[in-house]
Amino acid sequence: MRTLLLLAISSVLLGCQFSKKEILTTTGFLEINGSQVYYKTMGQGEPLVIVHGGPVMEHSYFLPHFEELAKDYQLIFYDQRACGQSSVEVQVATMNLNGFVEDLEQIRQAMKLEKINLFGHSWGGLLAMKYGIKYPENLNHLILSNSIAPSVADWQLEGGRISERATNKDREDRQTIMESGALQTVNPSKAIEKLLRISFRPQMYDTTNLSKLKLFVPQDYMQRSQVFGLLGSDLTDFNLYSDLKKITCPTLIIYGSEEPAASLHAEQMTDSFPNGQLSIIQKSGHFPFVENEKQFFATIQSFLEK
Repeated sequence: MRTLLLLAISSVLLGCQFSKKEILTTTGFLEINGSQVYYKTMGQGEPLVIVHGGPVMEHSYFLPHFEELAKDYQLIFYDQRACGQSSVEVQVATMNLNGFVEDLEQIRQAMKLEKINLFGHSWGGLLAMKYGIKYPENLNHLILSNSIAPSVADWQLEGGRISERATNKDREDRQTIMESGALQTVNPSKAIEKLLRISFRPQMYDTTNLSKLKLFVPQDYMQRSQVFGLLGSDLTDFNLYSDLKKITCPTLIIYGSEEPAASLHAEQMTDSFPNGQLSIIQKSGHFPFVENEKQFFATIQSFLEK
């Protein structure tokens, strides 16, 4: 288990001494909607529940970057059902957006949390918005980082802009993997990770920063992807703009300066919240906590401290 240590440095010349501080980490599983859901907590303080992107990704791509926040908050990560270290077995009837909202509520109750700060990244932003619409009374603060747009129309428009950024090399590299047969092997994890990194290239300010992004791809990733196919109908027709007014807590919307969303729907989205504020993280794309950690975490700290 990865643990962040603040190193103690003693200096006789300066006559000062710093104490060592360890960030507490716990892990485990919760029975949620018929699945074993993996969770990890880091740090102590006000709870900040973190909803990862995907679908089919999991929490570890936030690390070690989010350890900065664990100095002041109790971070609660979890792998969504059929993701990461959570079990692939699911209740088919609950594999929909409402089911994933209820997962969040069950986690809040199981951990005996009252009001929470909620952070959703990418696909996780859609789940966080849906949760806030249904359970606004449970939120202290809401942070939507690089979130899917609140409507299918805006989401598809943004996706088209990202596709236009793909280079010939991106397409060639992808085709090479697809034709290699690596996806048909017993363990296609490495090939899938390469495909994911290729798909992220058009979403970065600087593609060399992809080397800082930690990705975990389980051996049964393809099976898990098939499970998420059950969400298909839920993702073909949604528009949350009018319902966002129900979320009255302070809400922070974050996008990277190089994301199409920053100029397409970010302002409309922000204005839809009664207490929304928009922050554009400079020199970054879809993963600002990787590309511009300093501005990203300073923005979040300032927001949560208000």
